Amino acid sequence: MRSWQLLALLGTFTAVGCGSSAPSNNTTPFVDNPYETCSPGDVCENTSTNPNLLSCLSTNLPASSGATGLFCTSGCTDDTDCLQVSPNYPAVCVNNLCYLTCLSSSSTCPGFGDQGCFTFTTSSGDLLDLCTP
Repeated sequence: MRSWQLLALLGTFTAVGCGSSAPSNNTTPFVDNPYETCSPGDVCENTSTNPNLLSCLSTNLPASSGATGLFCTSGCTDDTDCLQVSPNYPAVCVNNLCYLTCLSSSSTCPGFGDQGCFTFTTSSGDLLDLCTP
């Protein structure tokens, strides 16, 4: 093979290998647990026992309560629609979103350091302690 043919062949392989491609995006979204505070773009962990898929949604409780922010929850029409994750913190349906209730003896929420226990007055006048962001 002549040297100019070898150079031409090598140039062809080099040109083919130098095509541009989109950079790969190696970022993985953060996965939050059910009822945990989340950020836009986070993925909420879903389980096969959950009747509704969990999404990172904004609390829909009155702003005057001090509860604001996003958390992994689902829509609901009844308490039975809510994913139950702990017998100590039953999930309830309030304003068509599922919330965990606070531990009644200590007004604490499960391991979510950025959530607090807020007391709300229901439409029937009852007090309800909920874990909220």
